[in-house]
Amino acid sequence: MIEALIFSTAQARALAGRLVAAVCVLSLSGLAPALAGEPVIPLQGRAGVQEMIVSVKFPQRTVALYEEVAQWQVLARHTASGDGLARHWGLVDEVVIDEVLMGVPGTDLGFVRFVHFHDVPQQRIRSSARAFDTGGIFNINALVRDLEGVFEHLRDHGFQGFADPTYYTLFGRRYGGALLRGHDDVVINLLHRVDGNYDDLPGFGAMSHVFNATQIVRDFEAAQRFFIEDLGWVQRWEASPTWPEDGANNMGVPNNLITEQRVSERAASFAISDDADGGTVEIFHFDGITGRDYAARAKPPNLGILMYRIHVPDLAAYAAQLEQRGVVFTRPRTRLVMAPYGEVEAFVVTSPDGAWLEFFQQL
Repeated sequence: MIEALIFSTAQARALAGRLVAAVCVLSLSGLAPALAGEPVIPLQGRAGVQEMIVSVKFPQRTVALYEEVAQWQVLARHTASGDGLARHWGLVDEVVIDEVLMGVPGTDLGFVRFVHFHDVPQQRIRSSARAFDTGGIFNINALVRDLEGVFEHLRDHGFQGFADPTYYTLFGRRYGGALLRGHDDVVINLLHRVDGNYDDLPGFGAMSHVFNATQIVRDFEAAQRFFIEDLGWVQRWEASPTWPEDGANNMGVPNNLITEQRVSERAASFAISDDADGGTVEIFHFDGITGRDYAARAKPPNLGILMYRIHVPDLAAYAAQLEQRGVVFTRPRTRLVMAPYGEVEAFVVTSPDGAWLEFFQQL
């Protein structure tokens, strides 16, 4: 949630220098080059979160929502059936999965892939969850210029705020933020730079690309060790927000718990490497307040934010490093075709709080 406010230099360079004209509008026919082994979006050298995967019940309605409110664009459509994706995710290969990839026009990362599973039992991963409930992936983060306007637009489409937009101080600067829950219990965190500008980002409409997603964790130190020691990632920062004197906050925590210092928060951000140009992962922990844990539900084909999809330049070498550290793979290495990247190799590991991290390499 904090990560989006301090966009890294490597990410800014990548987005400024890797605008991809070919990623305009890719229809089913536009996926033919990828399916033939010629990737539409090249990822050579890319390291970091490439996209977030979100499982939805009503895909057409969801796509229309993000086209209107976020001003994102459909970049690819694909129906996976018997091609290995369902098996890769631990389901029978016959399960049909519709995929729609969306993003800010002209960018080549920070996408959201909406997937719809046909004819399988499903639960909402974080059903009616509060901000301090742990397990799975809590939210996706995007920057906005018009915080109040986008907040109201999402509410017009059935989203409900944890609180009205709140303005606070972090790293000595003023920011605004608003958390809303909508379709499939998906939470979006809107972030606004009050004193800054957006020159480090490529042009965007109502909402920027997604370059971070947050996990609410039970044990901060355990989650921290997982990313640093097990995965070998680097910690970019550790911080706590400073809320207004009246305890107002965008997470729905009762104000008095903050003013009386009965609740405190810790957050940290991790990147796969110091020079990673892809997205990052954030963890957030509440001290002094506990809730329900949803870790057991955080897997396909359940509804909500399913997983991080993270590109690694040398997947075999990275997998060997993880094996040496004793990391257990949730899903083993496998090859499949992933539109619009072409043939890939991928595996999945799970965080201590149930979040799936799918690592892949474009071949």
